[in-house]
Amino acid sequence: MSGPRIGLKPPHFTTDAEGRATGVQLDTAAYVALLVRANVTDPTLWPPGMTRTAEAIARVRQIEADCVAQHGEFDWEKLPGETQDEYDALCAELDRLQDTGERFALRGLLQERQAKATQ
Repeated sequence: MSGPRIGLKPPHFTTDAEGRATGVQLDTAAYVALLVRANVTDPTLWPPGMTRTAEAIARVRQIEADCVAQHGEFDWEKLPGETQDEYDALCAELDRLQDTGERFALRGLLQERQAKATQ
């Protein structure tokens, strides 16, 4: 992945005399996004009030693993209807946690893409 995710503050590194990182400080949104993207299921690593998110990630991965074990691949359409609903709700919650609230107009994004393509 190139560069920080839009809307997230970059981390602040502390360094020693040789310029090596000795510490890092993240804002909560960046830390949570990192935990979600890394599939961290240890609740002790989550911020207070968010420990159930670790359970949500574990459940999503379990649904996927069960589907792969049964069908040889993950295919949402092969999940039972109730499990599809559970999976969708959990994924929506995980997406919401990573949402920075920043919005872009589709027209602007398409214009930017077209400008890059003609360079």
